[in-house]
Amino acid sequence: MITTLLDHLWQSTFFAAGAGLVTLLLKGNAARVRFFVWFAASVKFLVPFAGIAALGAMLLPSHAAPLPMFADLAPAVEPYVVPLANGRSLVAPATPAAALDWTNVLVAVWALGTLAVALRWLSHWMKLRTMLTGAGAVSFINGLSVRRAPAALEPGLFGVFRPVVLLPQDIDTKLSPAELEAVLVHEACHKDHRDNLLIVVHMLVEAMFWFHPLVWWLGARLNHERERACDEAVLAAGQEADVYAESILKVCKLYVQSPLACVAGVSGAGLKERIEHIVMSSVVLPLGAARKLLLAGLATVSLIVPLSAGLVMAPLAVVAQTQVQQARPASSPERIAQLRMEQAAPRNIVAFDPKDFDRFVGKYQFGPAVLMTVTREGSHYLTRLTGQNNVEVFPESRTKFFATIVQAQISFGSDAEGRVNELVLHQNGLEQHAPRISSDAARAIEAALLARLQRNQPSAGTEASLRRYIASLEKGEPNYGEMDPRLAAAVRSQLPGILSFVRQAGELKTLTFKSVNENGMDVYQADFEHARVLWYIAPLTPDGKVVGRGFRPLT
Repeated sequence: MITTLLDHLWQSTFFAAGAGLVTLLLKGNAARVRFFVWFAASVKFLVPFAGIAALGAMLLPSHAAPLPMFADLAPAVEPYVVPLANGRSLVAPATPAAALDWTNVLVAVWALGTLAVALRWLSHWMKLRTMLTGAGAVSFINGLSVRRAPAALEPGLFGVFRPVVLLPQDIDTKLSPAELEAVLVHEACHKDHRDNLLIVVHMLVEAMFWFHPLVWWLGARLNHERERACDEAVLAAGQEADVYAESILKVCKLYVQSPLACVAGVSGAGLKERIEHIVMSSVVLPLGAARKLLLAGLATVSLIVPLSAGLVMAPLAVVAQTQVQQARPASSPERIAQLRMEQAAPRNIVAFDPKDFDRFVGKYQFGPAVLMTVTREGSHYLTRLTGQNNVEVFPESRTKFFATIVQAQISFGSDAEGRVNELVLHQNGLEQHAPRISSDAARAIEAALLARLQRNQPSAGTEASLRRYIASLEKGEPNYGEMDPRLAAAVRSQLPGILSFVRQAGELKTLTFKSVNENGMDVYQADFEHARVLWYIAPLTPDGKVVGRGFRPLT
């Protein structure tokens, strides 16, 4: 989670830096244009590139979705194996000393910071709301809803969806009619621009990312450009520059600035610079065709790049993983039996420096849609397969670790330069190799799996394949030709138990699709003459092979 957040933060920071360069190019153009460039940088904090990449993966046709190979920590073979939380360990390891969970600490600090920011704003809003409640009746001046209150607060636009202008009760005695008209035209611009609503969106960004100085700086830039935009609109409406400038100076001298950015007033936002631009009546250059094309191009690139990543990375990951899996020979039943005995042997914890585990932290790809995430929390070493909870492992050597809730171990391999490049899962008599992949590739795979879950439709051919397989079991002759070699080897090693169960279940009556599970496997309910069973089957490979399948009897 922390790694994902850091990725999002640097991407958003980089995007904001790019927005800053664009505003420099637009320095002589309308402030409203620069406002929306900064606003896009703010909204980027709410829209991670990984989310756009996930949208790209959702555009893939269903046959291009990754194909899961495993359904749980154990491979998805018959019978369907689920590790139990109260599983008995062969050797009870010494419990490591409790370590401080820094992830939870950071989440708590973030939540407290967000709450503090929100409560501060809520306090200011309630005070302003009370002031509005005590204000006079609504009147209409130049089409604006106006209320007057006996307070020293500057004129401002209060409200988001049905805003009203709140004026100090004595403002008629402080400003001339021409100056008051200029102030009202300024507030009308805020209303037309929907500035309060847009600033509320940025306030959400500030509340969520209060720890990042950049979001507060972005807020200052947004406030500056929105006031400049209203200044330009007021002058364009025909107001006298000197009268307008004097009205702003008087408001700043006589009244208090609004404590909330979402209550748009008249003062603030680099007052000296604003007055200079107003008095000098600076010329606003039109946005030429070249700059319009530049803005449109940058906006398009910002969307196309992550969308393309989602479209491209998932299929590439499928191809790469398929090639790796096909290159590994299937284990014989004798070899599976031998490995099963080794994996069931007692294990012992060895001394291990927790910091040495950091080189193993990352994402490893078992099947085209099944990842193992390896993390460290203090002196706790955690592994999590797609669709599962964390499983803690304990060191038995410098590169090999064992679980206690299941009879399984993991080991890590390195390349010639000593960089960790693969994880091996030792379980159920198999040794499953998972190459290490980048964070971007992992996000693309997870996005494609999410798209498959959202569609919740059976993959082409899985029902027919499952029917043929059950029919072959009823004949006592499994159709190994339709299985991936590794799955076929695992079925051979478990065949007596599988055939015994099918004989007891009786004749198959109905087979009904239920859902797509967390691992991306199709789930079918099979009603036999004497039993009800949930069958799990992975989407078929392009050549029609089954790479993952399992079942669980229903009580």
